[in-house]
Formats: sequence, structure tokens, C-alpha cells
Amino acid sequence: MATVTLTKWGNSQGVIIPKTLCDDLGIRLGDKLIIELHENKVTIEAKKEYTLSALMSGYEGSAPEEYDWGKPSGKEMW
Repeated sequence: MATVTLTKWGNSQGVIIPKTLCDDLGIRLGDKLIIELHENKVTIEAKKEYTLSALMSGYEGSAPEEYDWGKPSGKEMW
């Protein structure tokens, strides 16, 4: 648990999240966060943005082969 102080930042207010909490949450500068109000409590959650390389990290199988679905039958654009 950390105690922080609400401070003025321009026309808004903000708090500084301690580095140890950022490390524990796996968040870094520039990451997007979701802030919500639940029953008079503020929650902050990391918004995960996945990349193909992140999703495939640790995958050791062969690359999938391209599948031929045949000629377009409607207004598909290829």
C-alpha cells in the first residue's frame, strides 16, 4: 500500500504512482490505464494492448500455412 497526495496539474488533479507499484503492475511511462469509480473507490487498471509478437512469444510450433479458400464469390477485395 502507498499513500500519495492529490496535486494540481494544470486544470486537472493527479497523483504520482510509485515506481515500485508500477513495477509490480508491469506498467511503464506511456502505457494506457483505465480509471473507474466503483462504490466510492477509484480503481486503476493497466489497459493491455497486444501485439502479434507478444501473443506469439513462447510459441514453439511451426508457422501456419496459408490456406486457399478459392476464388472470391461476392464483393470481397483481395
